Amino acid sequence: MKLIEFFGPSNSGKTTAISKIAEMMKAQGFSIVTLKSTHHDLNYENDSKDSMNYLKAGSSLSIVIGKNESVLHFPKRIPLFEILNRFEYDFMIIEGESGFPMPKVLFLNGKEGLEWIDDLTIAIVGDAEVAIRKIAKGDFESLYDLVISKAMEPLPGDDCGHCGLDCKTMLVKILRGEKTFNDCIKLSKQPLTIEMDGKRVPLLPFISSIVSDVNVGILKNLKGMNRSGHVKIEFDFKV
Repeated sequence: MKLIEFFGPSNSGKTTAISKIAEMMKAQGFSIVTLKSTHHDLNYENDSKDSMNYLKAGSSLSIVIGKNESVLHFPKRIPLFEILNRFEYDFMIIEGESGFPMPKVLFLNGKEGLEWIDDLTIAIVGDAEVAIRKIAKGDFESLYDLVISKAMEPLPGDDCGHCGLDCKTMLVKILRGEKTFNDCIKLSKQPLTIEMDGKRVPLLPFISSIVSDVNVGILKNLKGMNRSGHVKIEFDFKV
């Protein structure tokens, strides 16, 4: 699922833009999740109103995250089993600052909000002299094209440090073309994976290579082993 964030001050047009983009995406056959993030306690009257607008526009799921609670809003009654299998969508648009590293679009209210620009901001919606891409308010076609082309799959977001960077810095470098998702140790495809109690343990590339090479050397000497082919080894023990 690819993510993008729409953020900015109140009354800057975020909700209207998200509703329009959701409608356009649905028309093109994409599935979309909308998420509203706020640092305050949820106001069910106001927040459910925005949530319903997103659902009517075409969002398959609308999520609201408040200071102390979260609400998942489906447009129909969903059996529990189906809920557990529904979290595979093409895009997620988040309204408000989530704190999670992803490309961001800043919506201005006049000039208000310019001070919010950061290294993850890829465009602004409004009229201001800035060095990044500008999209006029109401130009939903350009905003749609931006979302389709610039929304990205998420990094783990846990700042594990195995790559030598935090996740935000890594994403900034990916946006600049200095890094790729393969530079994330957790996301890079390696011949060896280790899980501890169902959770994947990140491995540095040289450790993965050492363990793989040692096992390949042993297996090649086993009777009945072919010289080439796909091999899977599974250990199950307690430490």
